Formats: sequence, C-alpha cells, structure tokens
Amino acid sequence: MRIFRDSFDLQAILERTRVAGYAFASNAVTDELNAALAEEIRRQRLEVGDHVNYPINKGAANEVRQMHERAYHPLDHADVPVGTELCRALSALTQPMLHAYPELEPWLLNEIGYQQYRDDRDWISPHRDRATDRLLSVTFTMFGSAWIRLYAPETDPPDYRHLRQTDQFLTGPGTVLFLRAPGFGSGQQIIHEVMPPVVAPRGILNLRMRPTILKPPSET
Repeated sequence: MRIFRDSFDLQAILERTRVAGYAFASNAVTDELNAALAEEIRRQRLEVGDHVNYPINKGAANEVRQMHERAYHPLDHADVPVGTELCRALSALTQPMLHAYPELEPWLLNEIGYQQYRDDRDWISPHRDRATDRLLSVTFTMFGSAWIRLYAPETDPPDYRHLRQTDQFLTGPGTVLFLRAPGFGSGQQIIHEVMPPVVAPRGILNLRMRPTILKPPSET
C-alpha cells in the first residue's frame, strides 16, 4: 500500500521537522490509505477520555485539558493491522535517508492511537507530547477538520498560560503532521493545541515511538 502521493517530499519534511520541530503537509496521503485508516478507526472500541473535568497536571503551569474519544494499541495488535503496516512502512521509507539522518536508524513507531473529536466540546489545550517519546511522531487526519495552533513559550520553564502563537494550519482528510521528539535534531518538543472540529466528527491516527503505551480511560 502506498502511503504518500507522488508530490510528497519526505526528505524535505524530515529536514523541516529536524530544524523547526514540526512539518505539516496537505493532500499528502493516498486515497487508498486514507480509506483504509478511516475503516479501521470505525472498527475500534473508542472510549471517552475526560481531562476537562479531570485535568492532567491540575493546577500546575503545564496543566492540560482535553476531551475526545480514543483507542490505543501496541504495534502488531490484532485490532490495528493497517496501523501496524503503516508503522513498518514509514520506517522503511526512511532507510534510504539514514546517511542524512543516522539517528533515525532505530525509528519504529510502536503506539497506534486512534482519536475521534465528536463536536465543539472535544479539543486539547496547549501541551507538549510526552517527554519519553522518541525521534518522530506522525499524525494522519482521515475525516473532518480542525485547526492546530503552535506556540512558543514566554517563560522558562514553560507556563502554558503564557504562550505566543507562532503558526497554525487547518487539518483535513489526507493531511499529515510530523512532530520532533527527543533524539531527533534538538529534541525540543513543540507546544501545540488541537482546536474543536471545524467539520465534525474528526478522525485521526497518532503514531508514536514510546516505551509504554497509553492505557484506555477505563483502566486509568
């Protein structure tokens, strides 16, 4: 299965992610893959994760609020054959570029996380991804759309209440977002916010390389 359209320049995306911390591309994913991922999310047993009433790091400078449906699985789980194939295919695509990015030699995404943002109540406040994430994270949007906003901190250490917006882009079917994680480039992770859907529902696939897989809400 082809992942990206012929016009997609993976090496340019990797270089921008290494330097800037992120790279976004529209009309990047083939219709075949987008349809397969959309079908796979519809087969998931999605659960609501409520971190609006129960914030992460409540009261701290890095408090995060979020609400959406989700299902996370490890690589090779029986419920995510398309996601698993995609993780391995992405790793294979980077192999010819290891001369430029030798740090990506061990890169294999191992957490397959489907999320669905149902309506204007579902969102994620400004945040950085887990500090234990490694190298590169990738997000595909299969259906729906939403704005993603990027920020620079105005304090050190960062206080999510005091940020300066630096960029934004509108996700939609076939868009892809790469995020830098520790071990690639400077390793500094970008603060970003996921706004409520402009077109709902919005279905996405988050792929991460991390030591432990997020648990479903019913187990937390």
